[in-house]
Amino acid sequence: MEDLLGKDLNEIQAICQELGVAKFKAKEIFRAVNQKLITNLSELTTLKLEERNKLAESFFISTLQPANREKSAETIKALFCLADGKLIETVFMDAREERKTLCLSSQVGCLIGCAFCATGQLGFKRNLTVAEILGQVYYFAREHKISNLVFMGMGEPFLNYDNVLKAIDILNIEIGLNIAARKIVVSTIGIISGIEKFAQASKQLRLAWSLVSPFEQTRQQLIGYAGLPTIQETVAALAKYQSLTKRRITIEYVVLDGINDSIPDAVELGNIAKQLDSHINLIPYNSSPGQKFTRGKVQNMLAYLKNNGLNTTVRQSLGQEISAACGQLAGLPNDSGNQRT
Repeated sequence: MEDLLGKDLNEIQAICQELGVAKFKAKEIFRAVNQKLITNLSELTTLKLEERNKLAESFFISTLQPANREKSAETIKALFCLADGKLIETVFMDAREERKTLCLSSQVGCLIGCAFCATGQLGFKRNLTVAEILGQVYYFAREHKISNLVFMGMGEPFLNYDNVLKAIDILNIEIGLNIAARKIVVSTIGIISGIEKFAQASKQLRLAWSLVSPFEQTRQQLIGYAGLPTIQETVAALAKYQSLTKRRITIEYVVLDGINDSIPDAVELGNIAKQLDSHINLIPYNSSPGQKFTRGKVQNMLAYLKNNGLNTTVRQSLGQEISAACGQLAGLPNDSGNQRT
């Protein structure tokens, strides 16, 4: 049995041809799975019963259901148990009436191993499939109108590039959820092969670079990934990306007390940002059990950067009380006694 979820329109057209179903019905099948969000082929009433039965002999539609779900005032975190028993977390943020953002995972665990990130301490298990990426979105889309997607959950998206981009294509298409490309952000630690491929993407997707220190030695101490390119190698790749796409990037910067929050850090961060068309997003550190880090002097850095003409904001932290904020996703139920739904 094959999963229809994760199949693009061309693949569904090929399935129709193989099964003797009229090719034009492929759009109806795609729309039913990816826009109407049906969960059973019996709901595909635009097809004849005979056609539905043919499909059902070889195909099914997978769904994700949370093993645990926690809710705070503006955030819902779902812990999903995948078919092989592995766990991922996804966060829905409802901070403003017109903005409903979903923070998606792209891997089980993470290869990068950032010392300050709870996900990074899990190690890497495997990449998520296209269906598993879509399943996170569709679970929440059945309850909420999703306006924005950020690939900032568990994992490094550019180390699962093909599946992430295929999922984005399916989410962006008009007969799917039709989520605008400019409202989809993919965050990377600086995987150059991914940046180069992303520059060729035809859609107006947005790119964020997670820069945890403007100094190479500190950065390498904080990031455990052996294949980490240097800052200047990454800046060069991003500059080439911008020459091709004309798109601004976001520099994400987690502020850690006594590690990367000094004025020299701010000066060098500004020097890096000036080499690119960029927006700096300072991220207050969110603590996790067993972590030695504490939140740095965000406002001091903000004041310096803005006073020196750099486009800078501070990210609003949501979901800390349910361990759903940036850097806190660990694929484990939270036992702090917060509301579960």
